[in-house]
Order: sequence, then structure tokens, then C-alpha cells
Amino acid sequence: MGILAALLLLTAATLALPTSKHSWTETPWDGGLAEEDGTKATTLSLPLAFNLSGAETPSLYIGGHVLNLSEYFPCQFSCQLWIRKGTQWSHYLEAARGEEVDVILYMPRYGNVDLYLISYASGTQDHWNFKLLEGYHLLRLRIEEEGRHFMMAAQKNEPGNSLILDVVSRADTATTSPLDLSLVPIGKAKVTVRSERMRGYDVYLDGVFYSSDIGDGSIDGIASFTVSGDKTHTITVSQRDIQGNIINVSEHTRIFKRDVAYTLLIE
Repeated sequence: MGILAALLLLTAATLALPTSKHSWTETPWDGGLAEEDGTKATTLSLPLAFNLSGAETPSLYIGGHVLNLSEYFPCQFSCQLWIRKGTQWSHYLEAARGEEVDVILYMPRYGNVDLYLISYASGTQDHWNFKLLEGYHLLRLRIEEEGRHFMMAAQKNEPGNSLILDVVSRADTATTSPLDLSLVPIGKAKVTVRSERMRGYDVYLDGVFYSSDIGDGSIDGIASFTVSGDKTHTITVSQRDIQGNIINVSEHTRIFKRDVAYTLLIE
């Protein structure tokens, strides 16, 4: 009798996630070209809070060793910074000038945080301040100055760890031997998710948190972002209730061609 009841509850939970209708539209897009021709300036996006759960279980690369997140015990009272590349997090990255770099910030408690980016070559400094909740936050950093850069975070004058980013010219990637394909500039595609029914959702790209409905500052059912072009990606739109339980999921796998704007309409 107990087994039957458990099966009924499992079936009810599965049926509780409604299946949504969706459609795609495509239009030409020259956004990637516009970015190349625009004014160059180092930028940092607004932070996006996310839950580190489900399929997103990063491995940590520290001092030449790969650790599981459960094996790492950071200081409980200071901020932590990581550079995300796929499902691996590290403290170092070599990136092409103008490339978007995913930075993960862990806040040990609610409050203000100061982020500093320092150029070793020129001595210039960039500073940002945010008020954030406890937990993990995703930021996208675009550095337009070549050379070595250091990034650190501090909360209540308590510094955390530092990141090192070596930024190289895109032209240099053609002569690098062996060729690091991750530094070769590639085309992009723009993706916009629209939904009248789902609000406050998160967007996962190939299994990792990538964007959210509130990414543009408002919960309006619209999220826009770019992905690498001429590749197959899986986009998962996930909505949670106030307790953090997943109540809606819409997953889509397809090829995204470069210089094309895609709109995913979820009814």
C-alpha cells in the first residue's frame, strides 16, 4: 500500500509540471558586427543571483588540482570569486581582448560588496559596488585592455581571493602555437525568450545558469542574451515558486546560426 501511495505521489508531481507550447522565429542580426565596430571599454554586467543546484555541479581547478565543490572549504566570512568556463571554475584565465568572461561571486552574507579590476600593465583601476543577497551571483566581464589584470572583491573591508586574467590581442591568436581554439573570435547569435505565462524564470545554457527574466532589471517574461554561433545549444527555461521548487520547465535543443536573432515564444 505504501509503494502504491509513493507511485501516485510521484505521478502527481510529474503531472504538476505543465507542458508548454512554444514557437521559434528567426531574423537577420548584425549585433556581433556592431559590437566589433563600437567604442571599446571594459564593462561589467549587473549581477544575476542563481541557485547552485540540479545539473550544475562545477569542478574547481586550484593549483593544478581538480576538486569537487563539496571538497572545497572557503572562508565563511569573505567573498569568493571564480572564473567559469563551462562547468569548471578556476582563479585564472587567458582570454582574448573583448571576450565575455563569466565571473562567479559568492556572497557569505547580505550587504554591499566592492569589486576591483586592476591592470598590471597600465595601473588603471575599475571599481564597482553592488548590494547583494547571500549566495551565488553571475557577472559578465569584458576587458578591452591587453595585459595581466587582477580582480578582487571585498565586503566590509574584508578582502576575498583574487582572480588573474591575461588578456591577449585577437590578432595574436592566429600565431599562437598550438592554437587555442577558445581564443579564436567566433560569430554569435542573439536569443530572446518571451513568455506571458512564465515570469521570474532562470535560463540555463548547456546545463549552466546563463541568464534570467530579471536580467534587464524587470520581471516581464523577457530575457535576451547571446550564444556562440554555428553550434548546437540546449536552452532550459526554469521557473521556481517562492519555496524554490521548480514548477515550470521548458527545454529546447537546436543549432544556432551566427548573425541570426532567434525569438523563443513560450505560451
